[in-house]
Amino acid sequence: MDPQHPQNKQTKTQVTSVVHKRTAWEQTQSMTARRLGSGEENQEKLQKCLEPLEQKLQEITCCKASEEKKPGELKRLVESRRQQILKEFEELHRRLDEEQQTLLSRLEEEEQDILQRLRENAAHLGDRRRDLAHLAAEVEGKCLQSGFEMLKDVKSTLEKCEKVKTMEVTSVSIELEKNFSNFPRQYFALRKILKQLIAPLWLLPPADVTLDPETAHPNLVLSEDRKSVKFVETRLRDLPDTPQRFTFYPCVLATEGFTSGRHYWEVEVGDKTHWAVGVCRDSVSRKGELTPLPETGYWRVRLWNGDKYAATTTPFTPLHIKVKPKRVGIFLDYEAGTLSFYNVTDRSHIYTFTDTFTEKLWPLFYPGIRAGRKNAAPLTIRPPTDWE
Repeated sequence: MDPQHPQNKQTKTQVTSVVHKRTAWEQTQSMTARRLGSGEENQEKLQKCLEPLEQKLQEITCCKASEEKKPGELKRLVESRRQQILKEFEELHRRLDEEQQTLLSRLEEEEQDILQRLRENAAHLGDRRRDLAHLAAEVEGKCLQSGFEMLKDVKSTLEKCEKVKTMEVTSVSIELEKNFSNFPRQYFALRKILKQLIAPLWLLPPADVTLDPETAHPNLVLSEDRKSVKFVETRLRDLPDTPQRFTFYPCVLATEGFTSGRHYWEVEVGDKTHWAVGVCRDSVSRKGELTPLPETGYWRVRLWNGDKYAATTTPFTPLHIKVKPKRVGIFLDYEAGTLSFYNVTDRSHIYTFTDTFTEKLWPLFYPGIRAGRKNAAPLTIRPPTDWE
């Protein structure tokens, strides 16, 4: 065959072109593989993504199940609050009928508002759950693939898995935050009406609260009248380590505790940046490290870091307070099992604990650590405000 023949030259050119194209394709694939990493490396990354993905999926599933149970729980809470309101108005129904209907209407609006947010959040969690289920199936499918098939879109899959790690799962609180009264009706609104209807013996006197130096932590200093307390960094004197004294948690109790009845007192907190007030059981541990929660016998509202208010439930309940309280009112109804906190500054409700009290309860005061000069002011017990 003549190599100079035109047909043979054309065939040789075609063969050379095919070889060059194949070499270029192989080089492209090699570069792509190097850029994406080896199959084993990506498979290992995908496997690592799977566990947090499944954990987040489980978290959302549990959260959604919890949200779906909350409407029934909310109904029970609303009914409990409704009965409380009805009980307060039973003897004064004629004079307070208009107020009662207003409050029940507000409660109904709040129930509907919470139910709507619960429905929306449940739907949102359902969408998240479906998305994660699809992603989990995608990852599992990728793990079963091999070679270039697995490398297709693997970067996109890994990016989606990374986003899952920072995905926030939120739940809707069913805490009834709106005021069912402007201020503790048991003390203020009823007091004025009771003066007109009932003998003075029925009137609720303010609690005469003073501080007990025998319970005060060694870094606390009480005023001479035992109405105020502040924290000092250096202990002024050695105090006997009696069973009544707190030695770890820098707080002090009142001289009088309560085993029944209704009691109201006010504490001036001023511009302090750290404080906590409330009550504790008689049997709480006063030595060593403790966790002041209802489960351990403490019912408190606290301020931390200047603007973070919380009820110390388990977990803590953040409190969104519009007006910074200069004075806090505490109302204990022992038989009803409620401890309510009020912002005296704007006459608003802060938070109410509901529990079953079986021991003597002591008013508790934590002035917070000094934190330089920002929190040097004392906590001071003040006579209750008269709103008449």
